[in-house]
Amino acid sequence: MRRRFFLILVFLLEVAVILNAQSSQPAKPDECRLYGKVIDFKTQEPLFGASVVALPLKRGTVSKENGTYSLLLPKGEYEVEVRFVGYRSKSVRVVLNADKELNFTLESDAIETEEVIISTDRDKEKLMESSQSFDMMTKEDLDKHRGQTFGESLKNLAGVSVLQTGVSIAKPVVRGLHGQRIVIMNAGVKQEGQQWGDEHAPEIDPFAASEVQLLRGAASVEYGADAIGGVIRSEPKPLFLSDELHGELFANFLANNRQGAFSGYVERAFANGFAFRAQGSWRKAGDSFSPDYIIANTGFSELSGSVMLGLKRDWGTTMLYYSRFTAELGIFRGAHIGNFSDLVRAIELGNPVPALQQTPFSYDIGLPRQEIAHDLVSLRTTFAPFSFGTLSLDGGFQLNQRKEFDAQRAAVRLGIPSLNLVLSTASLDAKLRHVPIGNFIGTVGISTTAQFNNIGRSLAYLIPPFQSLNVGAFIREEYVVEDVSFNVGLRYDIRSLWASPRVFDRNAMRQVFVDEQRLFQAVTASFGVVYQFSPTWSVASNVGTAWRPPSINELYSDGVHHGTGQYEVGDRALGVEKSYNLDATLRHQSARFELEASLFYNHISGFIFLEPTGLIQSLRGFFPAYRYSQSDTRLAGIDATARYALFDFLRFDATFSLVRGQNLDRNEPTINMPQDRLRAIAHVHLFDAESIKDAYVEFGATAARRQTHVPFVARDTLRQPNSLIAGLFPELPEADAIARYDNVLRLLTLAPPGYVIWELNAGATVQLGSLPLKIVVSAQNLFNARYRDYLSRFRLYADDMGRNIIVRLQMPFGAS
Repeated sequence: MRRRFFLILVFLLEVAVILNAQSSQPAKPDECRLYGKVIDFKTQEPLFGASVVALPLKRGTVSKENGTYSLLLPKGEYEVEVRFVGYRSKSVRVVLNADKELNFTLESDAIETEEVIISTDRDKEKLMESSQSFDMMTKEDLDKHRGQTFGESLKNLAGVSVLQTGVSIAKPVVRGLHGQRIVIMNAGVKQEGQQWGDEHAPEIDPFAASEVQLLRGAASVEYGADAIGGVIRSEPKPLFLSDELHGELFANFLANNRQGAFSGYVERAFANGFAFRAQGSWRKAGDSFSPDYIIANTGFSELSGSVMLGLKRDWGTTMLYYSRFTAELGIFRGAHIGNFSDLVRAIELGNPVPALQQTPFSYDIGLPRQEIAHDLVSLRTTFAPFSFGTLSLDGGFQLNQRKEFDAQRAAVRLGIPSLNLVLSTASLDAKLRHVPIGNFIGTVGISTTAQFNNIGRSLAYLIPPFQSLNVGAFIREEYVVEDVSFNVGLRYDIRSLWASPRVFDRNAMRQVFVDEQRLFQAVTASFGVVYQFSPTWSVASNVGTAWRPPSINELYSDGVHHGTGQYEVGDRALGVEKSYNLDATLRHQSARFELEASLFYNHISGFIFLEPTGLIQSLRGFFPAYRYSQSDTRLAGIDATARYALFDFLRFDATFSLVRGQNLDRNEPTINMPQDRLRAIAHVHLFDAESIKDAYVEFGATAARRQTHVPFVARDTLRQPNSLIAGLFPELPEADAIARYDNVLRLLTLAPPGYVIWELNAGATVQLGSLPLKIVVSAQNLFNARYRDYLSRFRLYADDMGRNIIVRLQMPFGAS
């Protein structure tokens, strides 16, 4: 309570300062007026709303309707930088001893609607970029992982691991949190696609992103409920403003599951300010292989496409984006077992039964399987309707359709899935970024989201139909002076949930559906500071609160979740999660050495988790049983990224991640925390020749320590008394039957051994006439090691993928 009162007090004091500040003040004796005009280079028309900032003070203003600006500054030397959405930024160094006129002409660059980051140079930007731990994958970084799933492409970032369900399904895990606790932004819209499921991966085309940004830690002030663990932003490539047709082609080949992946896009701009892009991708893979056997029914097929339209006018820019993602995914057949003795035998054996190991390779996708379709439309507009700021409007609509078919072939013959979920989501965000007021810059925003989840015709029940409405408002201000910046934010959210769950009517002695309404609300706040204490070092710290209401599955699940092969039971009495997060980050940026290391502490009140309770029989067979519970939990750890260039041709990269979770109510480790992980790579730049450029080779390894911090699983003796357990093993005495059953429960959370997997990568750009061809060859799990990651959903039944040789080809064409 004191912590919240302190944050609110700081916020109110800063708001009072802002309200008393004046954007236009009389010049003091030691101040001069810098004034001028900002115009378009080609048309010579004035640019309204261009940002004019004097560095390093970061004091600025925006141009008026006639393109003029005026700025009061102390006498001295400044780097004056001008930025405007859709234009190349320009900076001029000026010595100010008296009033001075300084005019700017800006050239068109790209249609882009993201917030401008003001910086004198790249090193300064990295040192001062955020009070929270931050990382980014550029297009060049992503190109090295094209063809893998979106989640897989992020797993080499510090603090990120992957919750894997076979080869085709990967959910990013940030500092031990995933799913509803991580906000994923896709083309400016919060991705909504039944992400409560552990095997429901983000429905994002891995070829579509041009840049991925990772913000670690609580971020509810700007991104609302669910941003307890962090935020991942996937951004498509800004539209390229060229009057020539331009594009790029990608082709990937993966040996292990014989996958082929192809993608390409074309784009063009016109003199009237209109631009477009069309992009498409296709991936198809068959069964994957562990080092010793085939992993049956793990093939997949994906088809995706997107269209982007952009328009730039004097008033601002607008961008319309549409994407469609479709996939058919096979689910490992060894996780769906029809009788109790086979399930126990599979868990105790730890490998697929011999008949499955001898299954011939196939591209066919059998049972069980998933069919997914996700449509997304976003409309993003940025303009400056007022002289005091820039307004951004982001609207979105998403339609997510998910069908899950279990191993019961009779159901498929009838064309009826086990689960049939249809989720519709509409959202609107508005943000006003005001011009600098003295040393203050900031944003105020509102957001609203409406969801409708329908249950189509299906054979099984897992979650009920529901509707939800979310409304939030926030304000965030930053005070910048020389090499120090402070930021403070406050937000209020309210969420209403209407659901029709299935409950047991004891009077009628049958299952009935009832209507329920739940209301959740919370106030969150944050305070951060960044201090650059030398030209190459800075330190940052952030304290904040975040929250998350329980999701629909945590409240009302009651059935087999076929994608994960487990029976899940919700708890209607669950309350909200509330996070109190503290992290501290040390950064270094110099010519040869880069470092970012962060310590974090996250106390989550009412942390919701899924815990095993035993084995259960349903109409669809025998499955491990899990139920949702809630306890106060502490997460703490460290993540670090380092890069050192020993010579111009030799560079070493390393990332390290460690997280410890503790269930405070039970005084035991938190379940399903990622393993400690270290990745180290040596990068050697080989040579440049007339027709071959940027040739390189990389060799490295990822080491994961065995997860020893696991909870003890106790049998639910009320639901599973000794007499019931003895009946499951009629061939054994009761004491032996109970001992065998309890051992199976122990195996449900027992962590596999640690592992080290090696990789070898090589690449170059080869000039083929006028076209450059980029070639990358990678060998993952180079020595074909047997291993199982602790976060693999199928670690009870099978090893992870063996050696995989990957060839990636990339060729741009048209204007450069």
